[in-house]
Amino acid sequence: MRLRYRSEAGEETERTVWPVILGYAETTRMLVAWCELRQGFRHFRTDRLIEVVTLDESIGLRHGELRRRWQRCGARRTRQARCGELTQP
Repeated sequence: MRLRYRSEAGEETERTVWPVILGYAETTRMLVAWCELRQGFRHFRTDRLIEVVTLDESIGLRHGELRRRWQRCGARRTRQARCGELTQP
């Protein structure tokens, strides 16, 4: 997906992301995705999405692999490790 996103400070960025989960955090809808710009998993508030374009490209991973990597990343973060590099398991 290609997103145009507005930060809390009002800064707009365009990003290519690979969605993992769409869910809720308290009262806000969130899109969890791998962000190519930041080379890491990020959480995007859906009310700050200005434009969304679905791309025809494939990430090239097996079904469910991106979600598993996000889950492992979250487990490592609780141990203070850094997440990055989508190409590494």
